[in-house]
Amino acid sequence: MGYISNEVAEEILQRIDIVQLISEYVLLKKQGKNYFGLCPFHQEDTPSFSVAPDKQIFYCFGCNVGGNAYKFLMLKEGLSYPEAVRLLGHRVGINIPESSGSYDSDKQKKEKRLYKILEAAANFFHQYLLYHKGETARNYLNKRGISEQQIKTFQLGYAPAGWNNLIEFLTSKGCNLGELEKLGLVIKNRQGTGYYDRFRNRIILPICDAAGRIVGFGGRALDNSNPKYLNTPETHLFNKRHLLYGLHLARKAIRESGYALVMEGYMDVIAAHQFGISNAVASLGTALTREQVKLLKRYTNEIVISYDADAAGVNAALRGLDIIQHMGCRVKVLQVPQGKDPDEYLRVNGAAKFKKLIKSAYGLIDYKLYAATQKGIPATAPEKIAVLQQVLPNLAAIKEPVEQEESIKRVASVLNVSWETVVSELKRYLNQSKNNVNKGNKWRNGDNFVKKSYNINLTNARYRAEYLLLGLILTDFELFSIVKKQITAEHFENIELKNIYSLLLDSEEATVNEPAKLVQKMDEKCQQVFCRLLNEKMPAENKENIIKDCINIIIKQAGKKQQEDLLRQLKEAERSGDQDRVKKLLQELQQLHHKINTGLP
Repeated sequence: MGYISNEVAEEILQRIDIVQLISEYVLLKKQGKNYFGLCPFHQEDTPSFSVAPDKQIFYCFGCNVGGNAYKFLMLKEGLSYPEAVRLLGHRVGINIPESSGSYDSDKQKKEKRLYKILEAAANFFHQYLLYHKGETARNYLNKRGISEQQIKTFQLGYAPAGWNNLIEFLTSKGCNLGELEKLGLVIKNRQGTGYYDRFRNRIILPICDAAGRIVGFGGRALDNSNPKYLNTPETHLFNKRHLLYGLHLARKAIRESGYALVMEGYMDVIAAHQFGISNAVASLGTALTREQVKLLKRYTNEIVISYDADAAGVNAALRGLDIIQHMGCRVKVLQVPQGKDPDEYLRVNGAAKFKKLIKSAYGLIDYKLYAATQKGIPATAPEKIAVLQQVLPNLAAIKEPVEQEESIKRVASVLNVSWETVVSELKRYLNQSKNNVNKGNKWRNGDNFVKKSYNINLTNARYRAEYLLLGLILTDFELFSIVKKQITAEHFENIELKNIYSLLLDSEEATVNEPAKLVQKMDEKCQQVFCRLLNEKMPAENKENIIKDCINIIIKQAGKKQQEDLLRQLKEAERSGDQDRVKKLLQELQQLHHKINTGLP
C-alpha cells in the first residue's frame, strides 16, 4: 500500500458519515445531539456507546474506547491504519493505490487470498449455471419460480457432476489443493492420495458475511444424494452460528422496516426478497444462536421468526425465543397456515397475504402457549404446572408492567387458573432467581466500572477543574480565547489533559473544530480521554462563570504545589547556609503568595 498523506486521510474523514458507518455494526438510537447503542467492543446490557455526529467521534463510557472512523474500523475489523484509510477512501470515491510496499501482515494477506479464492469459486459456479451445462439446475430453479434477477442478486450457481471440475478450474488459476481443503471446497480421498470436489451436481448458494464477503457455500442436491442440503464445513471463515443467509442484502431493509424476518432456509429468503420482503434472512437450518441475534441487534431490536410449520420448525422456533428475549429483543412468531413452508405460501398466496400473517404473528408468550396446547388444553394440575414453568422465565423478563400484566392474564385464561395463582408462582420464581439477578445487576452497574477504569480522579478538585475546563473549551471553542490568556500547559497536572491542551494551543482553529482530525495526532491514552470529553454532557449555561471558577482552582492548586516546592528548596538553602539563594526564594514565595490570593496568572 502506497504512502498515505495526512491531507488525503483528512479529506476522507471530512466525507465519511461516522453514524452511517457505525450503524452497519451497532443499532444506534438518537438521544439529544448524539447517538447511543450497545458497545461492540465489550459485553453490556445498558447502552454506553456514544457517537457524536457533529464531531465525527465515538466513545464508550463502559470500556473507554474512543476515536474516529478509522479507529472504529481498525478495532472492529482488525485492520491496520492504512487498510482502514483505503477502505473508507474507496467508500467515498477516493482511490488510494496499493504498492509493493504493503503494510499488510502475512496473516492479512493470506486471509485476503482465501476470500479471493471463494469469490473465484462462486464465479465458476455462477457462470456454469448461466452459460454452460446447467440446464437441469436452471429447470429446477425455474420450477421453484426463482427469477433471473434473483439468480444474479444471490449469485446462485451450479456445481456440475464430476469429481474435479472445480479443482481443475482453481488450480489453473494458481490455487493449491491445501488452500482448497482449508476452505472446505475439496475433500481428500480415503487413500489420502488425492482430492475431489465437495459440491457435485448441486445448486450452489454462496453464503456471505454481513460485509458481503463470500465465506462458504450451501449446495442443494439435484438427484437423490444425501444430504439434500450440504454446507461448507466449519472453517476459519465459515461458522454457521455467526452467519445469517442474506444479511448483507437485508441490512438496509431491516433498519428501514424496524424488524428482521428470520426464516429457516435459503429458498424461503430468496422467495421473500423476490416478493419484495427484503428484510428476510435465514438461520441456515438451525435455531437462532446468540451470535446470530447479536448480528441482528446491529440493525433492529424486533425479530419475527417464520420457520416451517412442521414439528422441526416449531421446535426450532421455541429454542430461539428465549435467546432472543434474553438478549433484549422483542420477538414474534409467524405461523404459516395449512402446514405450508413460507416459500410455498408466498408463491401460492403472494406478498400481501404474507404481510398480513406478519402483522398477526404470535407474541412470545402466546406462541409458547399455542405450542404447548396443540395436543389439547391442559386439564390436570401437573399439566398446568408444566406449561406454567415454561413461560415463567419469559413473564419475569418482560420489563413493561402493562405488558407483563396482560401476559399474565392470557396465561391464566389459557390454563384456566386465577390471575392471582400465576402472580404467586411468578413471585416464587423471582425469589428463587434473586441471587443471580443481583449479581447481574452489580455487573451491569457501569458507573463504578467507569470510575475505576478511567485514570482521572474526578473527585479531586484540581483534576475536576482541568477536566471541566477542557470539556467546555471543546463544546464552545470561543472560550479558548479566555482560557489561553491565563492557563498554560504547565498548569495542568494530569498528563493526558496536559498533552491535549498543548495540542490545542499548537493547532489552528480550523483543525480544532474538526476533532476527528485532531485525534489522529494523539496517542492511545489521550485519544480515550479526548473522545470521552467530546461525548460528555457539559453545562450549557453560565459557561464563562464556570470557566473562571475552573481557572481560579487550577491556578491556586498549581500555585500551592509550586509553593510547596519553593518551601522545600528554601529549607535546603537554609540548611546549606546559602543566604543569597534564601533571599531569592523568599522573594519568589512572596510573589507567588500574591498571585494565589489575587488569582492572577
